[in-house]
Amino acid sequence: MGLGRWWRDVRFSFALLGPLGGLRSIPSAPNQTIRDLWPGDAACGELLVRGRASHHGVTRTFNEGQWAGDDWPASFQDWFQSFEWLRDLRDLGSESARTRARSMVAAWISQPMGTTPLDDPAITGARIASWLAQYDFFAASADEDYRRSLLGRIVLEARTIMVLMPTSRHDWTALRGLKGLLAAAVAIPDQRAFLSRFMRLIDPELEIQVLPDGCHATRSPGAQFLVLRELAEIRLILQTARIPMPTTLASALDRMAPVLRAFRHGDGRLALFNGTWSHDPSLIDLIITRAMPRGHVLARTMKDGRFVRASSGNAVLFVDAGGPPPPGFDKLAHGGLMSMEFSSGRSQIVVNCGASPLPGWHEALRDAPAHSVLSVPKCPPVLWRRDGEVDVRPDVTWEHSVSGTDHMIELASDCYRPAGCGAYHRRLFLAAEGADLRGEDRLGTVGQPSEFVLRFHLHPSVRIELEETDILLHTAEEVWRFRSDGYSTIEESIYFGGSKPTPTQQIVVRPAEVDQEKSLEAAASVAPEPIELPQQDEMSPESEHDTLSEEEAASIATAIAAAEESETSPGDDVNLNPASLDAALATMPELVPDTATVPLTDTEESQPELPHAERSNVIRWAFTRLDA
Repeated sequence: MGLGRWWRDVRFSFALLGPLGGLRSIPSAPNQTIRDLWPGDAACGELLVRGRASHHGVTRTFNEGQWAGDDWPASFQDWFQSFEWLRDLRDLGSESARTRARSMVAAWISQPMGTTPLDDPAITGARIASWLAQYDFFAASADEDYRRSLLGRIVLEARTIMVLMPTSRHDWTALRGLKGLLAAAVAIPDQRAFLSRFMRLIDPELEIQVLPDGCHATRSPGAQFLVLRELAEIRLILQTARIPMPTTLASALDRMAPVLRAFRHGDGRLALFNGTWSHDPSLIDLIITRAMPRGHVLARTMKDGRFVRASSGNAVLFVDAGGPPPPGFDKLAHGGLMSMEFSSGRSQIVVNCGASPLPGWHEALRDAPAHSVLSVPKCPPVLWRRDGEVDVRPDVTWEHSVSGTDHMIELASDCYRPAGCGAYHRRLFLAAEGADLRGEDRLGTVGQPSEFVLRFHLHPSVRIELEETDILLHTAEEVWRFRSDGYSTIEESIYFGGSKPTPTQQIVVRPAEVDQEKSLEAAASVAPEPIELPQQDEMSPESEHDTLSEEEAASIATAIAAAEESETSPGDDVNLNPASLDAALATMPELVPDTATVPLTDTEESQPELPHAERSNVIRWAFTRLDA
């Protein structure tokens, strides 16, 4: 045991002894409670009254006084011990709900401190904040002994937060711990050490976590959501207690709220990058309002977070333009380097699969095949250690050029060099007021090109219609056409961006085999279609979709996890003037042929003479809105 660990354990033991004046100095009621900003779920509250708890699709039966189970996922257990479900009982509002809340809190505080799980200050902080936020609901009408026992327990648990923080985890959970410490300081102001410790820790924590452009250091829209939620609560506690707000906190709120707004599709949901899963759009609205009550500001750039948001007309294109975040921030990192999402109006079209905390799903959804990007069989672009952190960190370079409403995004990465490949280049072009999205995915090779596959996961609301040479995609009010110069198939996929895992489909494109003479003759006979400017249409909300059964979900999870093994077929923002952008885009109208089954030769640079039926190392594709 190291000296630092020994000293922490000594301090932790002293913290459990209580304050110097003993618990007799603890009041029987808080000087001030805190306000819960977020809505609960009365249906979940009804389950709790009946002895069942449900969180993120996991439902378990529990006995009073039971705080863990062999079949409880870690995320479920953390949530259950945080007492954040008290808001569900509050929203139910019945006397039975009040009785259940009071008895479960009594069961927790009756445990000896030495046997209570208090090693995670984030869970402890969330629990203290939950008790004080719901105090009027379950404790205000209780007898004095109950209230005094509750306040005494809050003091003891808050002392453990002071000892254990800061930790090595610099994410939203650190802010949960600090929120609980601040809530205890406001409720029991005589314990002055709580507030002074909070003030000492909050500034360096935010300086570590929040990048200059307002993105969170984890590069995760989901983490952005969770951090901003905690900061909005901390802000309200400080304002209610009339405690001056630290400048770093005010600056973080002002920078992070516009970024969270920028991560949203037209339907209000977040783009699914790096560990992001479903969040209710109305709750996102509420968090942004609480965090930044003045104005509706949208982040103009996210170059420190290394994301590109390109909007044109009603269309929005998101691109992950960065590698994995640095150590300490990479628990949520996914292998979807250079992946994209695309939406038009209120309809999402191309998505990533998302994320799940559940074992099996978590690992499968991290890999490249669960993202709308190119992948190489048996060579994941990112490698993880057993503890879930990134082992090998490939680099990504990017440049975003803008002219009016047209966008060119060029990216490159060395992520597939371990497979003997050269650099992976991706080029995306969004034009025609958002009605035309074109791309080129190229894998550098020496000799025979490596096997690879390009995926476009589709939102469950998209209906697919197959034509002889095209794939038509029907959204709520639009029709889009997909074409490529490779071999396109439709396969099963899954989407974790809703309230439950939902079956969906994906377009899978494998590179064509190039017969030079025939492809030149075919390409010469094809006339490219003219591109016209679209008319802006009003979109309607997406429709409801069926959800997966547990058996279907398990089978698709296995399929995604095995996808790499089963495949057998192959900067910065820069504002340019129109003339320079036109030069850069000179080859882009040639990316997609008029007939999807005819492979193209590379017209951008001289190529060595290809052998008969050699596999191409490039796929060109396009999504075009037909009503434009």
